[in-house]
Amino acid sequence: MGLLIGISILLSLPVVLIGNSIALAIPIVLVILLSVLFGERFILAIVLITLFTLVGELDRTLRTIVQLVDFTFLGIFFLKRYGLDFESYSKIPKSIIYFLILYALAFIISSAMSKYPFYGIDIFAKQAAFFIIAYIFYSFIKSETDIKDYFISILIVTSIYTLLFIITFISEGYDLISLVSTSRVRITALTGNIEAATNFFVISFPILIYYLIIKVNSVVKKGIWVIIFYSFIGLVLAMSRSAILGIAVSTAIMFYLINRKKFFQFIFFLIVVVLIFILVGPLNDIITQLLRLEEGLSVRDYLWLMTMNIIKDHLIFGIGPGAYPYELINYYPFMLNEYYGKVFLYFADTSLNLNLAHNIFLVFFSDMGLLGLATILMLPYVYFRIGIKTLFKYKNESKESYYFIIALFAAGTSVIFRNVFNSIGLLYIGGIHTDLPFWLIFSSLIYYYRRPLVKISSNENNSVEN
Repeated sequence: MGLLIGISILLSLPVVLIGNSIALAIPIVLVILLSVLFGERFILAIVLITLFTLVGELDRTLRTIVQLVDFTFLGIFFLKRYGLDFESYSKIPKSIIYFLILYALAFIISSAMSKYPFYGIDIFAKQAAFFIIAYIFYSFIKSETDIKDYFISILIVTSIYTLLFIITFISEGYDLISLVSTSRVRITALTGNIEAATNFFVISFPILIYYLIIKVNSVVKKGIWVIIFYSFIGLVLAMSRSAILGIAVSTAIMFYLINRKKFFQFIFFLIVVVLIFILVGPLNDIITQLLRLEEGLSVRDYLWLMTMNIIKDHLIFGIGPGAYPYELINYYPFMLNEYYGKVFLYFADTSLNLNLAHNIFLVFFSDMGLLGLATILMLPYVYFRIGIKTLFKYKNESKESYYFIIALFAAGTSVIFRNVFNSIGLLYIGGIHTDLPFWLIFSSLIYYYRRPLVKISSNENNSVEN
């Protein structure tokens, strides 16, 4: 551990020496001291939190150094545990291996047949690096405690984003009336991508509901309700409709699997709330502004139409990874000097080599053709196959473990559901802060799926944690 602390100090010095980052000296020293006290698990939590928050609009130099520190720790911990003994490396299901092979084949074949054969090289490299990082986190899972540490880190990230949303809202001069103002700009804080930030909310809510169900101590329950309300404030400030829908889906799944009576009560509650907001004029105006209903699909319908036209012309092999911005202009359904024409020109300029279809299935289909579509359909198939088998496996085991698996499964399902409206959170060109949360969920389900069951007494099965 002394060696690790020494390395962390050396790697942190450049951060402290950056002109605008002197203030980071105190938290860095604090993190180092806490690392000495709590060891590897604490450092992994810090690695996750920084990878998920120090992104986007943050200073690029600082972000690069932080990521260098994080990846160094991951490499050291992995080598410390496994070294080069490949036989001891954590195994993954064959279905995941088949998925990765199909993904690679689709990528290579589509690139070879594209007018832009080399434009996807950086995407492929980032995606490969991402899968290595995801595997390292999977290999660190040795118990349910390790998994819970991961998702407590995600809860902390959600709280950080909520705090940043509130600070930004206040610092920019908004007030409570601004919440329902059509002129209010959506708050993004650090990420620069609101859907990436709200993905943590989508994953956090099922975990919070799990703790709400499993805890029997009234004080603890009240604390969880406070956290839920606090996170809901952040969700309102973010104004993400897909995130709200995702949370509704995951909550419905949890209630359906845990308590059918609560499931029907939840559905009835949603129907009543929707009817109230539709029928009561002032409330209707508020919900229209908060959910940006006047925006409709927020030009997603245009993006979907353009992408479908691309697919019609490039059905077999797609246009090739990284080629979307260069083909997009050929499919604009309006004049370039019109409002939406200027908006989409801005999209093309700022998207680099990203596909902006706002639907993960259309992204893969348009980029990589039929093999791409097969690839992205295979991912949820494998996820649901492993997830459902795991649920059946633990149905008669400890309620605490079973309910936690339900929360994980529901969270992952809601992320997949969101990708019908946003192509982010599953396979977003190797984005760690965008995609790693889902793969932590998937890794956790795989761990439970592969772990032998432990016989427990009937009393333990019926107990819950205080």
